[in-house]
Amino acid sequence: MSTNTETPVPPTSRDVGNVLIKALPRVERESFLSCCDIVELGAGELLVDVGESLPSAYFPSSGTISLCAQVHDHPPLEIALLGRTAMFGAALAFGGRVSEVKATVCSEGWAWRISARPFRAALVRSTPLRTLVQESMRHLNVQLAHAAPCICFHSLQERLALWLLQTQDLTGASVLPFTHLQLANTLGVQRSAVTLAAGRLQQQGFIHYARGDVCISNREGLERSACECYAQGWRA
Repeated sequence: MSTNTETPVPPTSRDVGNVLIKALPRVERESFLSCCDIVELGAGELLVDVGESLPSAYFPSSGTISLCAQVHDHPPLEIALLGRTAMFGAALAFGGRVSEVKATVCSEGWAWRISARPFRAALVRSTPLRTLVQESMRHLNVQLAHAAPCICFHSLQERLALWLLQTQDLTGASVLPFTHLQLANTLGVQRSAVTLAAGRLQQQGFIHYARGDVCISNREGLERSACECYAQGWRA
């Protein structure tokens, strides 16, 4: 995969970016997009915190959204990563009004945003949209089902390889702008532990780290280093 460090461009009605929206029949897609705003997702931006109301649903066209569990006196721990193949806010479709997770922009990009009321109205009108939202929920549930055993039983090197692969899949980039501290916070470990794990992956020639960027230089090798969650969960 070629290196991509360009700033993501806003989506358009012709190139919507998000896989779910793109899968809608043309007339229903145009109707849905007419209810959406295009918003920029800034790296580190907080979309909603635990216990806050869910005012909108987001359909990323680029960039990624990190869903984190909040534990008292500990940094948030990422339990799922969403991007252009999914959406955030699907709980609104099932009567949810309050967020159970902390949603933060991980990689900068753009998204289609739709407020709760028009989103629910669109779901009533469109059977294909309801089906796609349910599929997004299924994919999220697969990630969540793998999160706890992965964190408990897989090595940090395996988890780091998994996360880098997930992020590349969603962004299409070979160069990922993340520091060791950011990776440590995401994975819920000390910075020194990430430095050691990343160092081993670099020694094997799978990644190259320089100036706050992680370059994936051997995709196949990185896949071999990742835990089975990548094949069983992320690709499900």
